[in-house]
Amino acid sequence: MKEWHMKVCGCEISAQEVRLAVVYLNDDGDVELLRLKTTRLELEDDTSEADLRLLLATLHEFARENEIDIFAVKTRAKRGRMAGGAVSFKIETLIQLVQGCQTRFVNPVALSHFAKKEVEEYPEKLPVYLKNAFLSGAYALAQG
Repeated sequence: MKEWHMKVCGCEISAQEVRLAVVYLNDDGDVELLRLKTTRLELEDDTSEADLRLLLATLHEFARENEIDIFAVKTRAKRGRMAGGAVSFKIETLIQLVQGCQTRFVNPVALSHFAKKEVEEYPEKLPVYLKNAFLSGAYALAQG
């Protein structure tokens, strides 16, 4: 009988791209990174209804194939110099619309504290561009 393991997809949205890192707790209770073929999805044209629908369908398929329970999204500022752009907020909304999955938001400050206090080492061969996505997923797993 297969034991159920919750899978969390950590997400970092940058410009018109979402970076994806799927994590779960192994039998020892350690965070494990699932090796994926797809680690980035891009919204080609945010003014195209077809492109928006395609990204949503791709997110649904990704969630189904990888048995995702929760998407954990690293939040971005809504105002100021470091604010996320309109396209990134559209991507965030599409993630929230994936049926059968919860969406949780992770504050960058909480993520930074978590990384310093709780993460002893990162998975081997974790690409630098996936570090924040991995942290978002690991943080959501730790929160339960």
